[in-house]
Amino acid sequence: MRIAICDDQMPLHDDLKKNLEEYALKRHLIIVYDDYLKGADLIASDIEYDIIFMDYQMDDLDGLETSRRIRKKNIKTTIIFLTSFKNIVFDTFEVNTFRFLVKPIDMEKLSSAMDDYLASLDDSNFVLIKTEDDNKRLNIDDIIYIEAADKYCYIRTVEDNILYKNTLSDIEKQLPEEKFFRSHRTYLVGFKHIVSHTSTDILFDNKERALISKLKLTPFKKAFTDYVKRYNFDKR
Repeated sequence: MRIAICDDQMPLHDDLKKNLEEYALKRHLIIVYDDYLKGADLIASDIEYDIIFMDYQMDDLDGLETSRRIRKKNIKTTIIFLTSFKNIVFDTFEVNTFRFLVKPIDMEKLSSAMDDYLASLDDSNFVLIKTEDDNKRLNIDDIIYIEAADKYCYIRTVEDNILYKNTLSDIEKQLPEEKFFRSHRTYLVGFKHIVSHTSTDILFDNKERALISKLKLTPFKKAFTDYVKRYNFDKR
């Protein structure tokens, strides 16, 4: 596993690597580390990392802008933000953040994030769907939203818009309810890709939108808040 640490304070690099090595020993992993003190240096790298631990607040180029530029290079690396500011959690959704950890990094929270990352690589994180041409295996974390189209529906992923030859209700049964929500009779949305929402619609990290019905607004807010706490927020 290759990991980049991008933080302008070298002591954090040392502490984080110490904790990661403790985790790696328990899980029988081999981790190679690269250290970056500036976001610009990370952007200039041609290495595609498994995980990037990204400091939110850095001099010159902050972590959010660094992540934006990395995503523009179409790099799918997993980004875990490190910050002293809990209230920026929603800002990090814009760049498809995997986790959000508050400094000083808690070993239990770090281990949980790493466990979830490894689990995301497992076959159980995939769904097999029937398309126009064949069967396709999709990573559920790549699904942004699904939109009904008569008796079929379209699955919008980070790379494609796939016609699924079955109903929205059928695909909903195959996806984990803690990661997806039926916000409208025509939309099933993935929490992972939501940047923000109003009382009527949802904005995703690909700049597209989905509808929220009035009756679904309150349960949507609760489900989304639960997701943030479970997957992105280091709650003390």
